[in-house]
Amino acid sequence: MAATHWNITVIIICVVVLLLTLWQEYRRTNRSRLGWRVLAILLAVTALACIALPLTYSSQRKATDGSDAVLLTEGYSADSISNHHYPVIFTTDKNIKKQYPKATWVSSLSDIIYHHPAIKQLHILGYGLNEYELQQLTTIPLSYQAPVTPAGLQRLSWPENLKAGEALQVQGHYQSAADKPVKVLLKGLNTGLDSITLPAHASTDFELSAIPKNTGRAVYSLLTLSGNDTLAHESLPVQVEAVKPIKLLMLTSSPDFETRFLKNWLSENGYSVAVRSVISKDKISQDYVNIDKLSLEHLTPALLSKFDVVLGDLSTLKALNASESGALKQEVLQKGLGVIVRADSAGNAASWLQTGFQANAATAKAQLNEVLTLQNQKAKTARLLIDPSYVSAQGNTQNLVYDSQNHVLAATALTGSGQRVFTTLNHTFAWLMAGNNKDYAALWSLLIGKAARKLPSVPGWMVASALPMLNEPVQLQLQSASTPAQVQVNGIHVAPVQNASIPYLWTVNYWPTHAGWQQINTSNGTPSWCYVYENKRWNSLKAQQKIAITQKSVANSGKNATVTKQIQQNTQIELPKMYFYLLLLTTCTFLWIERKLIA
Repeated sequence: MAATHWNITVIIICVVVLLLTLWQEYRRTNRSRLGWRVLAILLAVTALACIALPLTYSSQRKATDGSDAVLLTEGYSADSISNHHYPVIFTTDKNIKKQYPKATWVSSLSDIIYHHPAIKQLHILGYGLNEYELQQLTTIPLSYQAPVTPAGLQRLSWPENLKAGEALQVQGHYQSAADKPVKVLLKGLNTGLDSITLPAHASTDFELSAIPKNTGRAVYSLLTLSGNDTLAHESLPVQVEAVKPIKLLMLTSSPDFETRFLKNWLSENGYSVAVRSVISKDKISQDYVNIDKLSLEHLTPALLSKFDVVLGDLSTLKALNASESGALKQEVLQKGLGVIVRADSAGNAASWLQTGFQANAATAKAQLNEVLTLQNQKAKTARLLIDPSYVSAQGNTQNLVYDSQNHVLAATALTGSGQRVFTTLNHTFAWLMAGNNKDYAALWSLLIGKAARKLPSVPGWMVASALPMLNEPVQLQLQSASTPAQVQVNGIHVAPVQNASIPYLWTVNYWPTHAGWQQINTSNGTPSWCYVYENKRWNSLKAQQKIAITQKSVANSGKNATVTKQIQQNTQIELPKMYFYLLLLTTCTFLWIERKLIA
């Protein structure tokens, strides 16, 4: 685009100069040699334009003419060069040029194709190239010998989007080359949140976790330390979305400690709660916390649609009349309402609430004092008295809580559009009485979070690039049935491209000019955010990514390079500027002498 603007500007200037000089010659009184003067002016302006414009011509050359060349990339070994004699060595990295002065620095890989079109084969040394860089070398045969995988982080994953209260789980694999143990530390707001020590000279999986305290965008840090040395300092961008208060309807056959403590804890933590307790056969009590009063006498679809979770013991839920039970089942199956069922003495009679679950009693009759393990939490809870009754999960269920013997105490299953959570825990209030608020909060946040009605997700732009880096192309994708209108990245308009195979998939490519959070706006949607890393980040992961991409690209190009006969190749050769300088000098000299002679 810039070249086109330059060409148009040069042509306009030359046309203006030509018209002005021709008008001056036409106005001269002396008309002798007018034809020669006009011809000289035409040639002079033409020569000037040819000097300013990038003029080339096509030439047929044999693609197999010439010799092999080498491209040095980060991670190359000097021994790999000394073991072979390569007449031409290129690099696009100025640091490599300083380390190996014999290498020829090129500003882009396309310059190699443009100025050296007859290279037989380009040997890539080091970690290799990115996908967009390899796309510039599609017309030249490539070879690549992958180096040893660098030490450091080999894999890493974490959720970049969380709901408030959800845990940030960081899982990875580390290959250590240090002589000392390596400490992996997760930090947030300059505070250590979790850490693990990995053995020296070992390849180890690890997992760290923390619960973000604030909503919005934040950048956590992942440090690898060996003694007093910081081996790496990486950034973990996370977006924590605030959630609206969850509305719970609690159904009990009679007031009890478990219900009372849970209701108080829910109210203290911002939940909206309505409680219906059966006092006698024809009398119920209704209690409301952080919610407007509603009639709870009859469970109707209209009433249930106002809640996200229904919580009750099994006997109470089984005792609902046919109308109420049907309304509850319909709301769960079709509208996504969640149900938390507390197992009790109601037995295992057939009920849709127990499909896939069964409460089995152990041989022990007395309560057991057990530590529990919650899903996605490494640390054990404080001890809790539990009934010797466990969930026998069947079918497509997900286990949530275990005891020390790996007995399941709570599990969940998808039921139509909603979720059912089944648990045998009925005395969790003992934790609150003993001051173990953290364990109590973790348990009930897990159970309620799994069961709660899920809101439809708002479509937003997603980052398709694995590691978005500064000054490298970043691809964004959006799934939308309609065309995204007026897309802007950091205030700059970009044009979305529709996928030919998937009509609802739209893609945007842009080059970030600064690291950090990037804002993507559309005129008919809410802003989306993505994070771009500095080029010095994720060195080990980037090296592995380049090695894999380069290996795949070279392997694919090799399938198309089995024909070894010489073929003709069109080559663009630039016209020498010297001839135009000579023409400009000659014509200008003629015009000067002609005017002097007349004078």
